[in-house]
Amino acid sequence: MPTSPPETRAPITPAHIAELLDKTPVPRLSGDDLHLWLLPFPIGHEALRQTIERLPDAGERASAARRVFAADRLRQMHARGLLRYLLGHYLARDPQGLDFITNDYGKPALSTADRLQFNVSHCQDHILIGLTRRVPVGVDLERIRPLPNWYALAAHCCSAQELNWLAGRPANDQERDFFRLWTAKEAVLKALGTGLASPPERVTISLPDTDSGFAGVAGTSSPWTLFSTCPDADHTIAAAIRTVINRRQIRCFHVASRHLDQ
Repeated sequence: MPTSPPETRAPITPAHIAELLDKTPVPRLSGDDLHLWLLPFPIGHEALRQTIERLPDAGERASAARRVFAADRLRQMHARGLLRYLLGHYLARDPQGLDFITNDYGKPALSTADRLQFNVSHCQDHILIGLTRRVPVGVDLERIRPLPNWYALAAHCCSAQELNWLAGRPANDQERDFFRLWTAKEAVLKALGTGLASPPERVTISLPDTDSGFAGVAGTSSPWTLFSTCPDADHTIAAAIRTVINRRQIRCFHVASRHLDQ
């Protein structure tokens, strides 16, 4: 993932996530800046794990309990706990006191006018949280994996321009590029607030040929910043906001293996 300016690039171990957030001030988020937090599942640091497992409210615990598999129940609890944990630090508020609402399509938001926008995505082994101040944000995260029917899925959800782009990519890259394309498309739909209730084939994404960079968005109004990157060989992420920002306005906090790139 891209790093922040050099003065904030010092590596921090996963055990020190809490120490990073407990600093004064917390990471500064102003204007149209975008902060992305990519954190691993399961949470191995015992003190942090205990903290976030205490944060979900009764409704969130009940929702997690309805999951069939234990791993999914734990993942849901950790996702909600980490979200509350981060929001509480950014807002300087008690994370257990935060209240959420959802729009007609199920996208959550804070119930109070805190001027903090967020979005969450998680897969089997990571969670991605995006934060902005002024404009809605959408994020998506996918684990790149064998997908025998990827072309049938692409034909169903991609525009003609996107299918042509995929067809022109090297054969060995096409499956990976489909995940990159899908992740970017879903980030845009989540930023719109509709998610997959909007036909995904109506939005056309123009990805950079490299694994990291800004992508184009067509088929929907408003200016866009759509950032797409592969933080490692096994994952792809995307973040979309409905305004134009530059790369230095994006800060990525990425816990992977033994370090946190900040």
